[in-house]
Amino acid sequence: MDKYETYEHDVVVIGAGGAGLRAAIEASSAGARTALVCKSLLGKAHTVMAEGGVAAALASADNRDSWQTHFRDTMKGGKYLNQYRMAELHAQEAPERVRELQEWGAVFDRTRVGGINQRNFGGHTYPRLAHVGDRTGLEMIRTLQDQGVHQGIDVFMEATVRHILTDDDGHVAGALGYWRESGR
Repeated sequence: MDKYETYEHDVVVIGAGGAGLRAAIEASSAGARTALVCKSLLGKAHTVMAEGGVAAALASADNRDSWQTHFRDTMKGGKYLNQYRMAELHAQEAPERVRELQEWGAVFDRTRVGGINQRNFGGHTYPRLAHVGDRTGLEMIRTLQDQGVHQGIDVFMEATVRHILTDDDGHVAGALGYWRESGR
């Protein structure tokens, strides 16, 4: 018996929360053979605990809202200590990401006219939180998992990565981990 099981992928994403799932979907969409490694069962990531909603300047509650206002609110809320470019990217990209989740099947709460309902949340100038009752994180994970599985992403559940392997030039060449149940 071999000492190690080996798998070949172009991209290995470690962590199956919202960010990890979205990164794996993006890599797979670009044609990369993609693996997703999660330390527990798929769907048990902490993202499922997010209740409030997703801040995005969709302007469905107030047409004066914009990514620029969202960005200013984010910087102010962070006492201007935020990483400027990341806050700006978040504010710019959030509406598209929410619409993408909707296209992939996320069922956000709706307004009377059928738009995504947005509610107020501390520090936001306008109602900006797209939500699914008080289970937004669960709906996000469900949607991202469904999208990822249908894209053919290889999922390795209950596996822990211990080391990132590099080649002689210091470039990432792989990962070493073990199955949590067997310790192998």
